[in-house]
Amino acid sequence: MRRLAPLIALTLLAGCGGDDEPSAPSAAATATPAATTAPSEPSEPAEPSGGSAPFVGSLSVDPGDGSLVIGTGLGLLRLEEGAKKAKPFEGELATPDGAGAIAPNLVLRFTGPGELIGSGHPKDGGSDLPEDLGLIRSEDGGASWTSVSLLGEEDLHALDARGDVIVGQPVEAARVLVSTDRGRTFEERTPPSLPVDIDLDPADPQRIALTTTDGVFISTDSGGSWRQRDVATTETHLAWSETGPLYRVDAAGGVQASEDGGETWTPAGSAGGPPSTITVDAEGRLYAALAGGRIVRSDDGGKTFEQLTSLAS
Repeated sequence: MRRLAPLIALTLLAGCGGDDEPSAPSAAATATPAATTAPSEPSEPAEPSGGSAPFVGSLSVDPGDGSLVIGTGLGLLRLEEGAKKAKPFEGELATPDGAGAIAPNLVLRFTGPGELIGSGHPKDGGSDLPEDLGLIRSEDGGASWTSVSLLGEEDLHALDARGDVIVGQPVEAARVLVSTDRGRTFEERTPPSLPVDIDLDPADPQRIALTTTDGVFISTDSGGSWRQRDVATTETHLAWSETGPLYRVDAAGGVQASEDGGETWTPAGSAGGPPSTITVDAEGRLYAALAGGRIVRSDDGGKTFEQLTSLAS
């Protein structure tokens, strides 16, 4: 569910239609994971000083315990269910080619209780990991990670997973990668233009929703072809609930919901500002990261929102 349209791309770098035919598949070899190590916690919170807040590029909720993992330009944070303050943590990635700490600029997605996939970059310094981590996986809530594929090849900045299907968008590229074997291999698809965000239908992972600066597009054949369903003039973020609605939140904070897979949309409410990313948990609650490091949640389908935490120091 993450993306890099031009505006978001500049922010991250400062801190870190038609019936197109798919191009030839690009298979990625499976990496044999090495032994992993226990997690470490930074001695100081991974937050900036001077009243500023880190850029939030990823939100995902553990369906096991309801904790929210927040990916920022400065590092990973975990907000426990009911807590008011998110705590920083680091994970350790072990690969056949090297190992090191990972924390900043990761895009994350829970695929089950305590199970995560991610993509991004290693922590600066003290690591022999490549700059682009490809697709990585954790089975302990982000403490230890192993390489799945694309190590040293891709940074998947928009990422979603449903069952065996994983979809990702390489950073700043008008490309979509689709896997049907849990990320071991990928085939390349051509989107209408540079994606802003991308999401899979929980009921039918062959249905992909994608936004660009031109609007909302839907594919029913795993990205082999795309049909424009709505026009958008601003960056729009997506989150597809397992309980039914597909949500979109635009750059003004306006929330809309679709009960028919993006065919039609109904205005809901306002998130309260421009989002950098959104997500939905297993209970159908909608989360958004807003300017100033505010994380908000709606329990009523996007009509109203409450602040869960602020990452501003």
